[in-house]
Amino acid sequence: MKYRWGLHLAFWLVYWFVYAYTYSRYDGNLGKYLWTEGLQMPARMVATYASFWWLDRFSGKTWLALGGLVLANFIGALLNRLLKMEYIVPVHFPDATFIFWSSVMMVDMFDCVLASGTALSARLFFRQQESLRREETLRSEKIAAELQALKSQLQPHFLFNTLNNIYALARIKSDKTAPVALQLAQLLRFVLYETRKPTIALQEEVGILEDYVALERLRFDEDRLQIETHFELDDPQQPIAPLLLLPLVENAFKHGASEHRTEAWIRLSVVLKNHELRVQVENSVDLQTAAPPRPDGIGLQNLRRQLELLYPGKSQLETGRTESGIYSANLYINFVE
Repeated sequence: MKYRWGLHLAFWLVYWFVYAYTYSRYDGNLGKYLWTEGLQMPARMVATYASFWWLDRFSGKTWLALGGLVLANFIGALLNRLLKMEYIVPVHFPDATFIFWSSVMMVDMFDCVLASGTALSARLFFRQQESLRREETLRSEKIAAELQALKSQLQPHFLFNTLNNIYALARIKSDKTAPVALQLAQLLRFVLYETRKPTIALQEEVGILEDYVALERLRFDEDRLQIETHFELDDPQQPIAPLLLLPLVENAFKHGASEHRTEAWIRLSVVLKNHELRVQVENSVDLQTAAPPRPDGIGLQNLRRQLELLYPGKSQLETGRTESGIYSANLYINFVE
């Protein structure tokens, strides 16, 4: 409230000085015009604030609002004429001829219209800026809430897939069950604490991918699954949303290696150069046993939505299966501001 009153006071002080200085150029008597224009400011303020009130009350009724503006400025002009007739002209301009109802009254009307019009323009500008700030705040809050929901959705999905892996190992009483559980605990620690941050360093995200790949390696025999990884980062500290890349790797294991009865392979490449990230995940597909291509699962749908929110116009995700038995997922992100 104090800030608003300060803006109003500053506006009228500047308006008063500009008007007085403009008229003082005729005879150089700034003091006289500061006084006479200061006396006329209340009439202009009446016209201005009456216009404000009328517009707020009848903003949805165009002709009524315009009529009220005309009336408010006319009343301000009348007050100004009365002040000039009773004091300003007789005392400060005794040689001037004053006729109350004359065409010169249009000058007083113009003075009020100019003051109220300038004030209304300033008011609309500040209201527009406030509206834009409010919209930006709401948009940011909406995006933050949606991203949090997406993260909450992703974490149970990741946990569900990994617990399925442990269950499969436990059923066959594999010696790998304990190491897998330990690896899972380390990953969950990261998920619970690090994913609360809006961004993490890209090298941390790559570390999660490596841990996940190591976790999955324990489930497969070396002769059944071959995994190739390639990581090249020219800026390891590049910020990125946590767990953004994990769905690509999860998808390769879930719909590639897990459904492959013969020798399977997965290739993972993460390259960052000049603030441009390119991620490629390829996996073999057993065309004899694989189901027909289907729409993206929850992980990839989640990833696409996060990309839309976090990197609009700066990211691209392409996924698909070729006739040669390769499923490929290619992600591109441009981090340049």
